[in-house]
This record gives sequence, structure tokens and C-alpha cells, in this order.
Amino acid sequence: MGKHLFRDFKRWFSSQMLKQKVRYLFLAIITMYLVLFVLINFFYLKENMMNYTLNNNQKTMISIGNNLKSELNTINSMSQLLMTNRDIIAYLKSENSPRSLASHRATTAMYDITNSFDHITSVYLFRLDREYVHIAKGITWVYRNHLESEEWTREIYEKNGGYVIRIDGGGAFRSKSGEPLVSFIRLVNDLDTQKPMAILVINLSVSLLKDSYKNMESPDKLFYYFDENFQHINTGHELPNIEQFKPVDAPYHQVTVGAFGKEQVLSFYRIPDTPFILAGIERMSYIRFIPSESIWIIISLVALTLFSLILIGIFITVYITNPIERLVQSMDKSKTGWLKRVSLPLPDDEIGHLKNSYNNMLVEINKLINELLEKEKKTQQAELNALQEQIKPHFLYNTLDTIAYLALQESSEKVYDAIETLGNFYRRFLSRGSSEIPLREEIHIVKDYLKLQKLRYDDIFDDEYLLDEDVMSIKVPKLILQPLVENSLYHGVRPKGERCVIRITTKKKENWLYISVYDNGIGMNQEKLNTIMLDNNRSFGFKGTIERIQYYYGREDVYEVVSEEGLYTEVTLKIPL
Repeated sequence: MGKHLFRDFKRWFSSQMLKQKVRYLFLAIITMYLVLFVLINFFYLKENMMNYTLNNNQKTMISIGNNLKSELNTINSMSQLLMTNRDIIAYLKSENSPRSLASHRATTAMYDITNSFDHITSVYLFRLDREYVHIAKGITWVYRNHLESEEWTREIYEKNGGYVIRIDGGGAFRSKSGEPLVSFIRLVNDLDTQKPMAILVINLSVSLLKDSYKNMESPDKLFYYFDENFQHINTGHELPNIEQFKPVDAPYHQVTVGAFGKEQVLSFYRIPDTPFILAGIERMSYIRFIPSESIWIIISLVALTLFSLILIGIFITVYITNPIERLVQSMDKSKTGWLKRVSLPLPDDEIGHLKNSYNNMLVEINKLINELLEKEKKTQQAELNALQEQIKPHFLYNTLDTIAYLALQESSEKVYDAIETLGNFYRRFLSRGSSEIPLREEIHIVKDYLKLQKLRYDDIFDDEYLLDEDVMSIKVPKLILQPLVENSLYHGVRPKGERCVIRITTKKKENWLYISVYDNGIGMNQEKLNTIMLDNNRSFGFKGTIERIQYYYGREDVYEVVSEEGLYTEVTLKIPL
């Protein structure tokens, strides 16, 4: 499907005029430029914005964690005031009931010390004898079975005076409002003996967590707290239904979620020395990262680019496509068959040079046409001469005389064979007027010719053929071998007066076809070799044949003649493939 669409588009585009092609091309360039410009700026902005968001989120998360730890340190300092207050110590060391004066004084001291702390909802002081005093701003339910379990107290004792943070006291407390409680728990030791005396529990409202990121939230940025088991602590935000909220072991972790245009950055931070995991969700907003000055700069660049491309398009139209269109219209007049020079006023630039080159080309074409016509005339004349040489009466008369002699002296089969050979010779010789024939047919012409000549000169020569079958289908100009064979017979073999060999060889080497005519007749000396192309009388048909091959292939190096006087002569035709 895609190939057909591309082929149809290519065919349609190729059929358009140059002016239209330039317009479409510039439209495509402008479109691609704008798209590329927007994409490059967008991804560059996205990359910078992403790096900025990731770095800023990390700093923000650490800052929120520090805020929370600072609040917890304040609570820790306040807890130390409770632990060192003499009324509270007196209550812890007394053996009176919770309704005694010591317990009343301890409760008053707890009110006085914690009154300035906004996040405290309740304070509980549990003695080891299971008696306790407390203060509360609201209703808080206590589950004593949790407080008395070994699992609940183990970590507190292991801290040995250090504090432990638990949500809802690890299941020991629950506020009536349903909001989570952040329980600050520590062991109270005797200052003198350092032996455990009580467990202090300070329950803090969830506002402690919310205040840690106060003024840091926005519609695009929200924060959530999780406990150490990655359970969400409800601070008033509804947790989004995103599967990417998964526990991570690293102290700090960031991940990008969401499709293009809806990306969100999830950040997770395990606040040191606390059981809290802080999670942040920030929606990527590209607009707020682009300064208004940058928007105007981008608009200006785009406008300048569009103006430049339009200006270039007008320039190309005025100085290139329009002159070329006028030049083409003028050139179209040559379709009528008149190769007339173009007379059109054009600027002295490449297009003007093109017009001058075209005119010069017409002059050269006219010269070449005349030369080709002349060569064609010479070629046709050479073929006519070769044909006339063979249809002259003396060859036909001599052959018929020989056949008549055979009719009187030999059997009818030999007479029939001679007549059939003569017919085949002239049929192939004429070859239905074709100017070129397969090499196989050319060899058959030579065989028929020599077969007819053997009727008269059977006792003076033998013919041999060393032929490469791979080249026999190659087409060559007609009648290029028979004149050479005739030369070998009349000017090489007969004058020697003894039995000789005429050998025809064909072979292919690289991009050349080699055809050799060899005879071991009287040969030639170097002087005759040098003048062979000048004296046509001494080489019957040779000069005309060579010239015809040269005209046909348009090159001079189409033959070689090697001879040694009294020994042999070999003429090799070199036919380019």
C-alpha cells in the first residue's frame, strides 16, 4: 500500500511544472522547518524542565523532611522538659492513686509545658505499675492491651531513652475524629538511677505532617505521607489511583509516569530517623517554564524564517524558473524538426550560459548529422561495392561453368549439392537486406563460398574452423569475412602453387570479439604491410571492408595484420562488444 502511494505521489510530482515543484518544495521545507523547530525547542525545553523538576523536587523533599525533623526535635525538647519537671518526677516516684495531689500537680505541669504547642492532641504518662495521668484536647481512645504487650514495649526499651514515632501509637490510640495520630513515644528514666520509671506518649495531630510542606503545594504539586509499611497516612488529600505508588528501598527515588503531555514526576523520600515516607506528585507544565521574552523571540525567529524562505522563493521564481520556462518554450520549437538557434534575451548567468551551450550544441548536432549522413552514405556504398563484387557475372559464370562440368563428369548428387550450396550462398549473402547478422550466419557464408571455390581449386587449399560456440550468436556487420577469405585465396594461396590452409578462428577476450583469417600462402613483407591500406588493387575488398567496420563502430582500432613473406598472413578483426 505504501509503495503504491509513494509511486503515485512520485508520478504526480514528476508531472508538475518546475514552478509548481519549487512552490511545493518550499511549502514542504517551511512545514518541516516549523515542525522541526517546534520539536527541537519542545524537547530541549522538556529536557531542561525535566532536569529542573527532578533537581528541584529532590531539594523540596529534603526541605520538607528537615521541617518535619525540626518539629520532632522541638517535641523532643519539650518531652525532656516533661521528664525533668519536679512535679512529674514526684508523681512518678509516689505511690498514690491517679486522683491524688501528686497526680493533679503532674497533670497541671503537663498542661503548662505543652500549652504553647499547637499540634499536641494528648499526652499520656504511663507508670510501670499501670497507673497513668494524661491531658487531651479531644477524645482519644486508649487500648491498654496494646500498651501492655511485650511487642509494643520492646522497641521503646531498646531505644533506652530515645524516642519512637508510630502512627496511632502502633494501634494503642485512636482519635474520635478518625484522623491519624502521630505518636511520640519514649522511655522515662530515673535521673539518679537511670532505671525506667514510665513511658511518655505525646500524640500529635496529622497537621504536624501537613505543616511540614505548608506553602510548598500548588495545583500542579501535591505531597503525601506513608508509613514505613507504605500505608498511606490520610492528611486531607485523596490519594490518586496510580499504580506507580510502590514501595522503594532507596532513600530517594524518582520516576516519570503518564503519557505525552500528561507526564507526572513521582518522588519518594524516606525521611531519616522517622518511619515516614514522603511522596510527591508534580504535573509537568511546559508553559510556566517558558518566559514571555522567549516566546516573543521564538515568534520573531519563525516570522523571520518564513519571510526569508518566501523571499528566496520569489528570487528563484523570477531569476530561475521563469527564464527556464521561457527557454523551454523556445526550445520546444525544435520539435517540429528545425534545429534553429534560440534567440532569447537572458541574463549573463548560468541560464544564459545554458542558452549559449544549447545553441552551440545545435551547431555541433548539425555537424554530426551531416557527418553521420556522409558516413552512412560511405557505409552503404561500401556494402554495395562488396555486394557488387560478388554478383559480378564472372563469379556466377565461373561457378555455373564448374557445375556444368560436374553435370557431365560427376554424379547428379554432386551437381545437386553444388547448386544447393550456390543457392544457400546467395540467400545468406543477401540476408533479406539486413545490415548485421549473427556471426554464425557470417561463418556459413564463408563456408559456402569456400565450398563453391573448392569445385574449381580443390587441389590447392583446405579450410579449417576453430570456433567458440559462446560467440556465434553475436551480431556483426554483414560481409566482413568473405572479402578477407577471398583475398587469402587469390592473393595468398593461389600464387604459392602448393596446397595451403585457410583457417577461420573466433574467440572472446574481455570486451572484444576476435575473428581471424589465416592462410599459409606467400605472405607479405613489411613494405607491403605498410601500404596495404593505400593500394586497394593489391588487397581486393580489404580496404572497403575495414573502412565499413570502422564506420560501423566509430573507431579505428578494429583490425590487425600480421604477415611474414613466404610463410603466412593473418588478418584479425577486433569487434568491440
